[in-house]
Amino acid sequence: MRVLVLGAGAVGGYFGARLAGGGHDVTLVARGANLEALRRDGLTVELAGETLRLGTIRAVGDPAEAPAPELVLVCVKSHDTIAAARALRPVVGPETVVLSLQNGVENEAVLADALGLPPLLVGLTRIGVELTAPATVHYTGRGEILFGEPDGTESPRALRIAGAFRTARLPHQLRRDVLVVAWEKLAWNAGFNAVTALTGASVGEALGLPASRELIRVAMEETDAVAAALGVPVRRARIEGVLAESAAEMPEFATSMLQDARRRRRLEHDALNGAVVRAAARTGVPVPVNRTLLALLARLDPGAQR
Repeated sequence: MRVLVLGAGAVGGYFGARLAGGGHDVTLVARGANLEALRRDGLTVELAGETLRLGTIRAVGDPAEAPAPELVLVCVKSHDTIAAARALRPVVGPETVVLSLQNGVENEAVLADALGLPPLLVGLTRIGVELTAPATVHYTGRGEILFGEPDGTESPRALRIAGAFRTARLPHQLRRDVLVVAWEKLAWNAGFNAVTALTGASVGEALGLPASRELIRVAMEETDAVAAALGVPVRRARIEGVLAESAAEMPEFATSMLQDARRRRRLEHDALNGAVVRAAARTGVPVPVNRTLLALLARLDPGAQR
């Protein structure tokens, strides 16, 4: 399958490498020093105990320079979604499958509207990765794509993408309840990304202090309440188990927003806590913790201070 990965950072680089290694025709869209390194050195993925090197992989600065894709993985930050859609217009047609692996629950609607497409597949990933240098991805865990139709059906396009992932031996789940999974991930992100970015703490450090642990828990509970008000049947009793699992499995993990804060890069608070606040306004659900986290992150955000 011809695959275009828009945004060859940590997430895009990892999945691009896996798909290319599985025999698919992959093009990475990157920019700046990352693009230069990809063209010069190829792509390196550092795994536990081994290193995957793709000495040659097609990398371009503009999607229009790539072969017409059958599948597009959108892996840019959520605040770049509109720009991503503009860049994709020349190469996306009615039969192109566009799958967002971005944070948040609003990107699919933005992309579909901007590209003139029917509702997109809903996608997300569970992964621990960091771009440690240009064209170098450090992988720490999971690396799974979950996706499905928003109406819960197993469509031909969803089955085709599942087949492509299976060919590449890429862990994936085609989910009928993908909206539940997406909102449950949003709840995790709204709590953990926000609190770790504000405190400079890893997942384990944030959970180790009762006050910050409580902030994470309440932010997640508020997000679940909004999802339930929208008719998304999230598992509201799961949160204590999720907190314990996160503490045990990823104590040293730096969330993506914490990584961005450390590098003085623009933050994704609007796609996470902002999405909760906007949906809460539609449903009448009070979300005071998410509103507070959103306001604090807006001031912390380097993008707001330039």
